[in-house]
Amino acid sequence: MLKLLLGLALLEVSSGTRLGKIFGGNTTSISEHSFLVNIRRSGEFRCGGVLISPSCVLTAAHCLERRHHQVQDLTIHAQQQCLGEHSPQEHVRHAWYARVSPYYCPEQGLDSDVAVIRLSRPFDISGNASLIKIDYNDLPERANLTVMGWGKIDSHGHNRNQCLQAAQVQLIPQKRCNEHVGSPMQWVTQNMFCALGEKAKDACQGDSGGPVINDDGRTVGIVSWGYGCGSGYPGVYTRLGSPSITYWLKRFVERHCW
Repeated sequence: MLKLLLGLALLEVSSGTRLGKIFGGNTTSISEHSFLVNIRRSGEFRCGGVLISPSCVLTAAHCLERRHHQVQDLTIHAQQQCLGEHSPQEHVRHAWYARVSPYYCPEQGLDSDVAVIRLSRPFDISGNASLIKIDYNDLPERANLTVMGWGKIDSHGHNRNQCLQAAQVQLIPQKRCNEHVGSPMQWVTQNMFCALGEKAKDACQGDSGGPVINDDGRTVGIVSWGYGCGSGYPGVYTRLGSPSITYWLKRFVERHCW
């Protein structure tokens, strides 16, 4: 079943698809990845994201649920190991506004699934929070990557108090990925890439918006969609090195994310 990898609720895209959890991963420390944040709407966990500047969070466009002009009920929580933990006020920010890529096309397989949330006030990165850099370069053919998030750890459970997970995944050639998960309604475009780990390690519901990180510690992608969790199908991620995504994202960050 195709589902977007949103938090507690599943956003159906088309028959068989899921939206971007970490399936088969291991618990990892938020203190080692202090650029990670979780995004909540009216207090309910929705998605992951990363700090790319003290005042901006990178996430997936589908995490905004087509409400990117109404983000006042979004809060961004930093330094939270498990979702059920209390967040001190110094670790919480409200969203000010958000922008999705002008190329985002939810009707055609979540193409260009990327958004940036501008915070009401910046995080103090001299304290516990940190920033992650974006790698806009082309991915090597055999890239080893790490995906992180607070998503479900099995396809039947829930993630109300899920703790941060990470899993190692490997890049899959585009042609082979389309043979596995492509369809006329859900094609894997050049604005996406596919990855899957050993023993079907994968992203799952709740991991949407979280980062895919290369060996240099830079983010190269965003958890977007896939089929099932740990089902053997590759996960599909937003490709930040895509020319159109790179062009829009660099311009937005330069103008809004100081």
